Amino acid sequence: KATKMGWYDYIYMKVSGPEFFDSAEDIANRKKWFRDMSSKGAFPMEFPGPSNVWESGAYLQWRGEEYFAGDQVKTIVSDSRFSKQFIANTAFYREGLKPWQRGLEIGMAHGYFIIGPFVSLGPLRNTPEAATVGLLAGCALIGLVSVGGLLFGTLIKPTLFDRKGDPPASGFQELINWHALGGIGGAGFAHALITVFGS
Repeated sequence: KATKMGWYDYIYMKVSGPEFFDSAEDIANRKKWFRDMSSKGAFPMEFPGPSNVWESGAYLQWRGEEYFAGDQVKTIVSDSRFSKQFIANTAFYREGLKPWQRGLEIGMAHGYFIIGPFVSLGPLRNTPEAATVGLLAGCALIGLVSVGGLLFGTLIKPTLFDRKGDPPASGFQELINWHALGGIGGAGFAHALITVFGS
């Protein structure tokens, strides 16, 4: 009688038990799959679902050509065609621009958007002087960044934008000088827009 099981215990055991147990073959297949993915440097692309993930059948290659180099890890963000073309089209990397053109474009973009937080979130945001204070704070920030860039160029001497025969870092210094001018101009343009069209 001690070895007999009641109907309630049997039903409880069937309902609350796991749905499946992995066989030795399933475990071996999973280990082989993991070993293959680790050695090839790829992993399956999966789509999230309500309680599980579904495999798409596609594999994403995350490892570079050198087997043990950690600096060659490839991601969708860093190695996709869209990302590479987007970064190559920015003013810093675009082909055919002179250093002053790069600096002017970068400075205008930064100066234009940098006064927004000072105008909208600064302590004088609800006063008529908010735009002017934002302009002054933005110009001060552009000035600080430009001084930092000039110090970097003086100490590190990057030769990325140098022409033949010029002293080291002259192209970078030119970029930073025009960045300062473009930043102040972009901030002034944004201030004019806020002053004329702002409420």
